[in-house]
Amino acid sequence: MSPIGSLSNDQILSAYENAVRSRTLDIKVVNAQRQGIIGFHVPSEGQEILQTAIGMLLHKEDIIFGYYRDFSLLMKMGIPVSKILDQMLGNQADIEKGRQMPDHFSFKEYNFSTIQSPVGAHLPLATGAAYALKYRKEEGIVVANFGDGATSTSDFHAAMNFAAVFNLKVLFICENNGWAISLPTKKQTVADIYRKADAYGMPGKRVDGNDLISSLNGISEAMDYVRSGKGPYLIEGVTYRMGAHSTSDDPKKYRVDEITDGSDNDPIRRLEKLMLSMGMINEAQISEIKRRAREEMDAVIEERRKIPKPEPESIFEDLYSEPAWIQEEEKRSIL
Repeated sequence: MSPIGSLSNDQILSAYENAVRSRTLDIKVVNAQRQGIIGFHVPSEGQEILQTAIGMLLHKEDIIFGYYRDFSLLMKMGIPVSKILDQMLGNQADIEKGRQMPDHFSFKEYNFSTIQSPVGAHLPLATGAAYALKYRKEEGIVVANFGDGATSTSDFHAAMNFAAVFNLKVLFICENNGWAISLPTKKQTVADIYRKADAYGMPGKRVDGNDLISSLNGISEAMDYVRSGKGPYLIEGVTYRMGAHSTSDDPKKYRVDEITDGSDNDPIRRLEKLMLSMGMINEAQISEIKRRAREEMDAVIEERRKIPKPEPESIFEDLYSEPAWIQEEEKRSIL
């Protein structure tokens, strides 16, 4: 066992490898977008550790309402990189059949609900799912992830109030990366985000989302509280969005990066330094893990690119249990 709580060395190493694989995939997807291979991407660079910690603590029956920056969470949940890329590419293997823009994942078999584009729109849905669990007397909790900008939306406040009034098993996790597109957190909300829980009679806590141990300790405490039936809980994980809001954004217009890839305050580098200090790993092993991640992602991207786009007629599928006359008429006029 490691000297840090009950975490084993293998668990820490697995968390590190997940973060490295996620970062590697993220960078390669950005490059693919620049080459016209993928149409759009919302990078998650800088938020890997917080998301990995969430994934480490989930139970199989939990329901996840994530947001479009949750690459590391998806991977820690065991969702294959191939399935992630199928959605990004919108190919024939994409379970959404190319109908959702990239990063708007939906993985029913993993209890991962469809990602919404409007900021905060999924939070009332998360509370509805938690109400359904309570009504049906089913196991599990609902975990709802969102950015700091979502806490300034009406959907956030409606969801928080509903969850508190009905004492629902919802864990709200704000991945506060410091920016709502180009607007810094301090300019879109005066109150500390975790303290917004006070208004709804639920506990709130801030954790260092760039530190694995802080994230695990805070989220574990919150999950225990929610699972015990005491009600909802709000976690604010303070992290940092490296680079752009999306591939359509130019962050150089409004900021200079405070944390960069590989710098001492990069969350992945922080975890590396912890592991090095514990004698768990050496620099050669770190280089090897990163090399394997690059090879894996290159191979999967190349493989999934070969899968063709959905056939045009697939647009008429999944609309009605039985084909309607208007569908047949539209199909004849288009195909």
